[in-house]
Amino acid sequence: MKKLSSKQKNFCARRSRNAMRLRAKASAARRRSRKVASRVASPRHLLEVIHVPVYVRYYAPKEQRKEFGRFLERVENYLVQGKNVSLDFSNTKRLFPCGVLIIMGVVDDWVQRFPNRLTANYPADDLVEQMLQHVDVLQKLGLPPRKNISHDDVTRWHYFTGLNVDATPVEPFMEQVRNVVGAEAQMGLADCVNEAMTNVRHHAYEKSGGGRWWIFATISDKRIFVAMHDRGASIPATLLEKPEIWDYLTGRVWRQGRADGKLISAAADGRTSTKLPYRGKGLPEMLQFTKEAENGELAIYSRSGFFRFSGREQMESVGRLTKPITGTLIVWMLNLSGTTP
Repeated sequence: MKKLSSKQKNFCARRSRNAMRLRAKASAARRRSRKVASRVASPRHLLEVIHVPVYVRYYAPKEQRKEFGRFLERVENYLVQGKNVSLDFSNTKRLFPCGVLIIMGVVDDWVQRFPNRLTANYPADDLVEQMLQHVDVLQKLGLPPRKNISHDDVTRWHYFTGLNVDATPVEPFMEQVRNVVGAEAQMGLADCVNEAMTNVRHHAYEKSGGGRWWIFATISDKRIFVAMHDRGASIPATLLEKPEIWDYLTGRVWRQGRADGKLISAAADGRTSTKLPYRGKGLPEMLQFTKEAENGELAIYSRSGFFRFSGREQMESVGRLTKPITGTLIVWMLNLSGTTP
């Protein structure tokens, strides 16, 4: 057998080393591929942790409202993308009724549309945890209740929810109102709330056949706070289905992006002089009741617009929202201190 020359030996050695390096690279590539595939398939990799804002508030200064809107948008986008989401309440310091109502609505919606994809941690703040437990938000996010609901800032709030116009759940609160401000004022308040609930059933959810509404309410020293929320058709959307409404909106209003706010204003004012259709009697009655009360406030958010009446300033205003709101949010504050029970 012919012996290999030193040059041939060196060539064979280099080829062997090259082959070993190629096999090592291929093996490393396979390991990386398996690692990536394992990570992609892992639920932990798909989990997005999203911090809930410090202040959960919608009827708020613009920046707080925008922050809350961005939070809701991020959760929605991740869930739509197929990811699991964990809501982190660690930084949340204060809940406002308007924000709690929206949280209640979106959590209901998310857990129905994306079952087993939404979780949360317990809030660091005791009052925040008590309130979210009180309104069943934590339970819907898979967290068993662990607090004794005892804080006055929680127990003084009444919350109601339903799928129809039955006002029975609201009666205990109305009884408390009657004891504080008298029967006449209570009857006026109850009529407004009942009409608003009827509007939800016959306007917001008319096409869908029904849907849920939420109410938060409290009374203290003859000061009444009522917030209502539904996730049905918006006020602007229902009004724009009426052909005669189009003559009311000018090109300038459209260009300024204030059309939705003007439509909400039309619904709240009733617009009987212009014969415009509106969303039932509830909103005009609320506005009239607010104007007759001392320093009352009424704010209505729907789609991309809002309407606000301030009794302190004796002024109505309309505006547009940076991010649209699903359905309608009504925030109503009254001071009935001049009323005798």
